[in-house]
Amino acid sequence: MPVRDTYDDLLHARIEALYESIEHHEAHLESTESTSRESHVEALRQLKQKRRHVDGLVQQLKEAGEHGSEQIRQALHEAVDELTHAVDAARARLRGGK
Repeated sequence: MPVRDTYDDLLHARIEALYESIEHHEAHLESTESTSRESHVEALRQLKQKRRHVDGLVQQLKEAGEHGSEQIRQALHEAVDELTHAVDAARARLRGGK
């Protein structure tokens, strides 16, 4: 298996884990009666917006085929990093962190 395929597989696994975290965040929010619910709802809205961006980049990469554009790969990597930070911040907020 080429290194690029392995990298893509790892990136997609990371994306799936982030999506599961978003779904967990949403489920937790629905079951909570937090006084800061509005900020949690806004955080969830932002997570979903970032998820749509990642989904769009994944689709672009698929359409680019086997020799997908390095620019798309780099943009996807950056979007996944941004989504990771947003998920971590939302998780901390839910736990009463920030």
